This record gives sequence, C-alpha cells and structure tokens, in this order.
Amino acid sequence: MKSLTREPVLLLVLLLIVVSCGRPEAGGGIGGTGSTAAVVSGPITNTSPNKVSVSGVNYDTSSTVLTVDGRPGHQSDLKKGMVVLLNAAVIHHNGTNDPDQRTAKSLLYEDTVEGVVQSVAPDGSSLVVLGQTVAITTTTIIDASIPGQIILSLVPGRDLIEVSGFITSDGAIVGTLIALKIGSPDYEVKGFIKNHDAAHKTFEIGALTVDFQHAEVTAMPNASPSRWNGLLVDVRGSHVSPEGAGVLQITATKIKPEGLGEGLGTGNGEEAEEVEIEGFVTQVLGQSDFSLGNVHVQTIAGTTFKGGTLDDIQLGAHVEVEGSLLGGIVHATSVKFERGNGNGNGKGN
Repeated sequence: MKSLTREPVLLLVLLLIVVSCGRPEAGGGIGGTGSTAAVVSGPITNTSPNKVSVSGVNYDTSSTVLTVDGRPGHQSDLKKGMVVLLNAAVIHHNGTNDPDQRTAKSLLYEDTVEGVVQSVAPDGSSLVVLGQTVAITTTTIIDASIPGQIILSLVPGRDLIEVSGFITSDGAIVGTLIALKIGSPDYEVKGFIKNHDAAHKTFEIGALTVDFQHAEVTAMPNASPSRWNGLLVDVRGSHVSPEGAGVLQITATKIKPEGLGEGLGTGNGEEAEEVEIEGFVTQVLGQSDFSLGNVHVQTIAGTTFKGGTLDDIQLGAHVEVEGSLLGGIVHATSVKFERGNGNGNGKGN
C-alpha cells in the first residue's frame, strides 16, 4: 500500500536541512563566522593592556608571541611609533553588523637603525646615525628617554639611539620613533644595498660600509651584484669602526632581506589572504605596478584610492595598501595616501 505521508515528510526534511545550513542575519547575507590569515606591517599607533593598534587598526595581543630585536618581548616593550610586522587571524561575522575580531598571533619588531649619533641638523629636522640620514617630521615620536623630548638635546659622538621608521626611495629614513638606548649597543641598520663587492665581501648602505666576511647570510639570495644591489636588507653587527677611522664600517654578524615572510610564519612570503602594509613607494615599475621596499604591489581593476589617484603613485609617496598576497605580489584592493609628513621641530608626544 502506498504511504500517504511520504511526500510531506520529505518536504519537511528538506526544509529542516535548509534552515540548519544558515539563516539571514542582521545586516543581510548568510550568518556565521569565517577566519582569514592576515599579514600586517606598519607603525604602532596605540597600546593598552593586551591590545595594540597598527596603522589605526586594533589587534588582541593576549596570546601573541612577541619578538623585540631578536629576543622574546613583552607587551610593556611596545611603544607608539614602532614599525612592526604582525601575523594575525581575522574573524569575520558574516551577515551581521559586528566588527571583525583581530588577533595577533606573532609580532616582530626590529630597529630600523641603532647606533651612536654622528650629527644633528641645527634646526632639529634630521640626524645622522651609522651613516644614515633620519628625517624628523611632524609625526615622529620623540621618546621621553630623550631629554625634553627634543632632538637638539642629543650629543653627537656620545648618545646611543634606536630609530624606527620607513625607508624611502633614496635610502633615507623617515623616523616614526626615536629613543635613547640604555646599555650596550646592538648595532643594526636597514637599507638598500649598493656597490656590492662579492670578492671582498663588502657592500654599502648609505654612507656605511658593511663587511660580511663572517656574517650569517643563509636567508640571502646567491651573492652576486645583480641580485644583491638594490635589495632592502636588515644588517646586524658586532662592531663599528670609531669616528675618524677614515671609513665608517660595520662588522656584520647577520644579514637578511626585508619582506613579509616572517609575518606569514612560513618564511617564503608568497601567499596571504589579507595584507595591510604601510610605507613609502621606493620603485615605480609601471602606472599600476610599484614597490614598497622589497614588497611588490600591483593595483587591479577594482582598486579604490583614498586621498589621491593612480597618477599619485610616484617615488616618495606615503601609502597604506590593503589587498591579498598571491605569488609574492600584493594585489591591492585599496590604496590610501598619507599626508602631513613635513619636517617638524623635533618634538613628539
């Protein structure tokens, strides 16, 4: 005998399956949560217990693995103005008006340059350390460790300082944070390699000669001028020649290229679902093709621009880029132009 209830029962089962898969939430769309991996590079704009803001975006740091200048770090080590690299997880509340939840899995901070002050401009607009010119702007934060928070109070030849900032296309550093260093120096400098001499194992960064005869270079590409010259690197050293020695030289202990790889936790820097990076345009390869240091960026058909247009992507432009990392190239969905970085009076907050 044929069942009279079979078709209604099947309809009820199908309805339950559809309801269980998801239902419209406030704000439209299908409800539920999703998580994506993100790599973030930019300056710290605020800190509080178990939280850090990078380029104005908040991240939870209650379980973050912190590394500060090559050593395990603590929340108390973090300061406004430090340019950091984050490996983060972003939880999206799909179909709701709830904001994304961002958690930093790891945070890496390294000085842009650390060494003894060589000179300070009479108007306090710049200084020189380890052969690198550091520009002081209206947004540079002068740490309270510097007397009066005034750059002109620094004494050349005596004061050891730590600088965080962005490298520009001409190799200068736009300072985001400047502080006195207490204790023995951990000489460090970031910059573009020039005049690579493979035979003598030297190259230059700004006015500094780097001797890498005994340095760890395993993270670097094969040593040839065509592959090293123009590469943005981080150099750590054990000794710097004294003033008056003729050539300012650092004895390198470790050299590695700068990039997003350490923020990915994979070391290859090839893929990431979300990327947020701030810096200065250091190379323009085409109208929609440029670099921030070693990070290759391309705009796409749907890229949005804030504070400027595609034509404003020029050498020296200060930008924040959002997008995804595919095949080692950041495909930008948003480019925001930063303004107001003119020279200041050398005092920060």
